[in-house]
Formats: sequence, structure tokens, C-alpha cells
Amino acid sequence: MMISSLETMRARDFFHSQGGLNYLAQQTGGLFIRNSNDISRGISRVLDDQRGYYLIGYVPEESTFKSVQGRREFHKILVKVKRPGLHVRSRAGFFGVADDERQRSDDAAPGRQLIAALTSPFASGDMRLKLTSFYGQDADRGAFVRSLLHIDARDLTFTEEPDGTRKAVIDLAAITFGENGRPVDQNNYTYTIGVRAEDFEKLRESGFVYNAVLPVKKVGAYQLRVAMRDARSGRVGSANQFIEVPDFNKGRLTLSGIVVAGHKMADPKKSDASGSSLSQPATGGQGETGSEQDPQAGPAVRTFRAGMLMDYGFFIYNAKLDRETRRPQIETQLTLYRDGKPVFTGQANPFDPSQQSDLKRMAARGRLKLGAELPPGEYVLQMVVTDKMVKGKHRTATQWIDFELVN
Repeated sequence: MMISSLETMRARDFFHSQGGLNYLAQQTGGLFIRNSNDISRGISRVLDDQRGYYLIGYVPEESTFKSVQGRREFHKILVKVKRPGLHVRSRAGFFGVADDERQRSDDAAPGRQLIAALTSPFASGDMRLKLTSFYGQDADRGAFVRSLLHIDARDLTFTEEPDGTRKAVIDLAAITFGENGRPVDQNNYTYTIGVRAEDFEKLRESGFVYNAVLPVKKVGAYQLRVAMRDARSGRVGSANQFIEVPDFNKGRLTLSGIVVAGHKMADPKKSDASGSSLSQPATGGQGETGSEQDPQAGPAVRTFRAGMLMDYGFFIYNAKLDRETRRPQIETQLTLYRDGKPVFTGQANPFDPSQQSDLKRMAARGRLKLGAELPPGEYVLQMVVTDKMVKGKHRTATQWIDFELVN
């Protein structure tokens, strides 16, 4: 008897819990599919409902949007059809607030715009932003995530000051979500950007980068979301990225994120005649000189051109040391992918630790020449590091970074 009563109570509670959803569907012109443990039947009802319908709209009179004693009235909607056999669903009504008035209200509340952009599952395209985040670890800060936000200055509204400088104001909001979807960290800033007249066109052409370093208190997967608003125009843009921070304290071979930067050849005649992709070993030494850095090929934008030199760098953590030499035995190998297929694979190069001050956190760098014959498209640079002092699945560590090659 007791079990039967519990089942009846649970069934009644479940039925009432769906009442709110049913009411919401009715008031907004939707269709409520009550749970019947038959998903196929519910989907069939939805598909049948969408096979044939008419969508009707109308423009209300101006008096609809007038306030009464400072309040907006709720206007009911009732739609009737004369033809038998037809069923009508529509909204139950609406408040008398015009679209342009709602837009002005949103413009007056930048905080609401930023929150809407941060919580939306889609990136806002009113302003062009590109977010690049990678993790690392050092003795002072522990694990951290460095985020580079490239901002297209052409989307900002600049005013000209009496001294000829240009000025723009932006509102910036950033939020980090953990694995459970809950916010971990949130920051809000307002910045005034000033640029001299002689540097203004260069800024509009190359944009600029906002750099932020966030400490990581707990390892795991994170989602970073950033939204920015131009204070004068009210335009909003957003960007997001997933990143997984490993546990550096486990003592396993680990790589940081890869940073890349492109350079134009100072003397193209010194490049290889074949135009093939050449990889320099990833070492602790300095890269080549005699080249001009391209701002669009920086670590935030990563837009390269064929024939460029690409410098790459990363850190190697927790490499095992040889008992006799007290030195690691590391090999690095680079592979370049396009559309998931390798287009270049370098040799496995021994890593030289002689210039490293901290063998638990070794800096590695190298240079790759992007061959002139490489077609435009999306590419991935992958680095595989092998610790020859370790056996088993933790012998290797892999990291990658994507970039774009354009004409």
C-alpha cells in the first residue's frame, strides 16, 4: 500500500511539473509534447505539424505603444479562422514596447549587452575578435592560462581630439567556465584607447592585442568567453575557446601551448631554391635573424603567407634526467597538416639542454619555412616530444596550434 501511494504521488508530481512547460508553449504559440516514453512519436508529431502552415503578421497601431500612467499595457492576441478543420496557434499577447525603443534601452545598458554576448552559445559578429589561449606553468604563478585577444581596430569608433590624436572607448568582459558549466572567474574593464595621428592608419590596418594572464587554481577543462563593446556605436563582439589545463604536479612529460610568429624574408634570394618546407630543430638557442616580423602573423592572428619564416616556441615540463649525466634525453619532431593530412614531417631531432637554467621547465624553439608551393587554407602545426628515459604511454607528449595560409 505504501509503495503504491508513493508511485501515485510521484506520478502526480511529475504531471504537475510539466504544467509550466505546457503553459509556456500555449502562451507563445508553440507545441508541447508531453512525456510518453515514446520519442519517435513525439518527433513525428513535430514533423507533421511543420508540413503545412501559414505565418501571419501585422503592424500594430501607434497607440499600441503608448504608456498608460507610466506603464506598458499587455495586449492580447486572438486569431480566428472561418474555414473548418484548421487549427490556429499564436502568441497570447505582447507588451507595447517598440523594437527601436528596445534597442535604445539596450544601448543605454552596456552591461546587459555584454552579459547577453557572454552567455550566448554563438559568437557575435558585430565586431571582429579572435581569441587565442594557451596554458603554461612557472615557479612563481604555478599553472596559468595566457589569453591573447586580437581586436580589429576598423570596428571601433574613434574621435579626433584637439591635438590630432584619435580616441576610442571599449567595455571588455571576460568569464571563465569550469567543467561543470559554473563560472570560475569573471572580470570587467573599461579602456580608453589613444593613438597618435601618424600611427592611426597602421593601427586600423593591423589591429591590436589585449593580453591577459589568469592563474589556474584547479586543473581541468575550461571555456573562456570574452565580449567587447564599442562605447560610442554600441556594437558588440564576442569570442570563446575551450582549453584543457593538465596537472603539472604528476611528474609526467608535458608541453605548454605553442606560440608562433611569422617573419618576412629580408632577402628572398637567400631562401631555398626549391621552395620546400624546411624545419630547423627545436632547441634552446636563438632563431635566425635578418627578417621582418609581420603583425598579422603574430601569435594572436596567425595569418601567414607562403614563403614566410615561422618561428615557434613552447616549454617542455617534467623531463626525466639521466642518472649519470643528470641531463634529459629528449627528441622533438614537427609535422604540418592541412585538412587532416600531413604535408610535411620533419626529422626527429635531439634536444640540446645545454642552455637551459631549469631542466624541469625547458624552453624550446625552432623555425619553419613555409614553402612557396603550399596552397592557401587552414593548417595545423603539431609538435611531438619523446622522452627516451621513459617507457610506456607517458613517453611522448603532443601539442598543436592552428594557423591560416593566405595568398
